[in-house]
Amino acid sequence: MTLLVVFVTLVVCQVALRGWLALPRLPWAVRSAVFWAAPLAAGAWLAVVAADDAVLFPDTAPCPREPMSKGILGDGAVRGVSTVFPPRAYCRWEDGTTYDLASGAEFLFWLFFGVVVLSLAAGLRHALRAPRELL
Repeated sequence: MTLLVVFVTLVVCQVALRGWLALPRLPWAVRSAVFWAAPLAAGAWLAVVAADDAVLFPDTAPCPREPMSKGILGDGAVRGVSTVFPPRAYCRWEDGTTYDLASGAEFLFWLFFGVVVLSLAAGLRHALRAPRELL
């Protein structure tokens, strides 16, 4: 069942991309937005998801290993948490205090993701309204 969902998603994205590229009255720079926004969204996503990872540089880990002094940022032990989608990385202390990591990269991800989704939605709309132009 998962393979069917993936296949249908790929077909819909292919039709939407062809519809986006076939849109008349759009300059080529605007039509190419999908091709530069998608890799930039993937890079921003990777930066957000890996923001709490302390494996490569344990001395400069974003979440400190030792408990913080009470009242400074959080109390007790801390651990880094990241979610895949929606992308978010943060430090969580035992007392419930959180500190967001990579909020700039998270903003860039949503910006580029929005560009890709809006472009493909416009392309899918064009492909459904004028399917003969895709041939």
